[in-house]
Amino acid sequence: MFVPNKTISINDSCVYRASLLLSRLNDGVSVEDIYEVEKKLFLDMSDFIDVLDLLFVLGKIVLDKDNGVIKYA
Repeated sequence: MFVPNKTISINDSCVYRASLLLSRLNDGVSVEDIYEVEKKLFLDMSDFIDVLDLLFVLGKIVLDKDNGVIKYA
């Protein structure tokens, strides 16, 4: 997970990408659909997963296991 420091700018950080993704999320969208629409924000799939992990740990999103969609917490 990239956090801003002397060598990593805020725009390249996971925290910044998480804020962008959170502002663009619709409630009840599948993980695959989110990645397809927003993949230009991320370096690769692992960067996307890091952002989702961060949002989950911060309590901003939850995964509805029954439907397989992301919802706001």
